[in-house]
This record gives sequence, C-alpha cells and structure tokens, in this order.
Amino acid sequence: MAYTPDQEQQPYPSPTPPGMPQRMPLPLHRPLWTYVFLAINVLVWLAMTAAGGSENPQVLIAFGAKFHPFIAAGEYWRLVTANFLHIGFIHLGFNSYALFLFGPQVERFFGRTRFFVLYMLAGVGGSVLSYVGSRALSAGASGAIFGLVGAMTVFFAIYRDAFGQQGRRQLTGLLMITGFNLVWGFTTPGIDNLGHIGGLLVGLALGWALCPRYQLARSRESGMALQDQYSSGRAVLVTLILGVVLLALTYLGTLIHTTPGGLI
Repeated sequence: MAYTPDQEQQPYPSPTPPGMPQRMPLPLHRPLWTYVFLAINVLVWLAMTAAGGSENPQVLIAFGAKFHPFIAAGEYWRLVTANFLHIGFIHLGFNSYALFLFGPQVERFFGRTRFFVLYMLAGVGGSVLSYVGSRALSAGASGAIFGLVGAMTVFFAIYRDAFGQQGRRQLTGLLMITGFNLVWGFTTPGIDNLGHIGGLLVGLALGWALCPRYQLARSRESGMALQDQYSSGRAVLVTLILGVVLLALTYLGTLIHTTPGGLI
C-alpha cells in the first residue's frame, strides 16, 4: 500500500485476516505528538521551577492548575492546561516515563491525528471528573496517560487472537497495570484518582471508536496489503457524544462548587 511520510513498517506480528495464513506488514505511523507533549511538559515544569517552584500552590494556580474556585468563575481553560503541569520532579519523572512507554505505541497504531484527539480528550476527561468530585488543587498528565492505556487495552482486546500469544500478553499486562494503579490511587493519599478514572473511561470509549480496523485491500505497490479502514463517522459521533457528556459534567461541577454549602 502507499505510505504517507509519517508511516513506517511494524516490528510486531500483524493480525492475519481469516483465510490468509501468512503474516502481512501492518501500516504504522511514526510518532510525533508523543515527543511534542513530552517537551511541553518538561519546558512548563522548568518555567514553573524558575517562577518559584512547581510545588508552590501559587505558581501552580498561576500556570493553570485545576483549581475549582477559578474554574467555577469561568476559567474553564484550566481543564486543559492542568494536564501539562506537574507537581515536583518525581511527578514529572513518573508521568514522562509513562508517556514515553505508552505514547509511541499508541501513536504508531492510531496515527498522529487520532492520537492527538485521544490524548487531549482523555486529559480533559480526567480534569472534568476531578472537577466534579474533588476540591483539591491538582495537575498532571496522568488522566491523559490513563486514556492511552485504555485505548491500547481496547486495541489488544479487539486483536487479542489475531496477534496471538504476544497480543494476549499485552492485554493481560495492560489490565494488570490499570488495576494496580487504580488500587494504588484509592489507597494512597494525595493522588487524584478521579482524574485517572476520567481519563481511562474516555480512553476506553475513544479507543473503541478510533481503533484501526484492518482490512485486506489491493495495493498498487505490493499487490494485497492490510489497510486501516476504520469508520470516521463512528469516530466523529463518539467524539461528539463525549464532548456533550464532558460539557454536562463541567456544568454539574460548576453547580456543585457554586451552590451555598456545596454538594460535596
């Protein structure tokens, strides 16, 4: 098949369509946004450190952390910017490692545009659920990263048989990582687990909607080849539905935080 400049051949066993016993090259995409987001996170952390420290609440608020009084007053952009801030070097280090671990794999399978949509919406989903259920000042890319894990879980659930033993190992590993981190978040003070859950749920939904759907098709270059023929209509519909749900939850969060005495 024809490859765009951001595509590359895959190093993994590829799914084999029914009736085709041979393995065929899987079209993958060269990662870009993973490294852009990593660079943004590091640069923002350095700027926060120079401005007074990334653990300083005033610096966090000034740079756009999730701070419910300001969001309720109309600063909804914080639901986005909070995903690019990190509280201390260890927080930055853990999230950078996780993004470096999962980001390239997701971007290779899903492509640059779908990866960007997935990462951003999962991050916003984490911020929104945290806004609804928590009054704590918070920041970090964890919600977006949980979204990537959720999308990869869906991918390997769909192709668990096509990828054989490696695919089943990947699926088991992802489920174990997700379960461990959620339990750790519930049992460890100071972790915004609502942000993790929100990102994960968005990642699962978008993972299903944006997941590559490989079909055997004729290619001028190499005869028959696997091509990604996912449904763009389904992707747009699910993305719009998620957008409406997130807007409704944001409105609920604002009602919670502006009601005298609060609802939480």
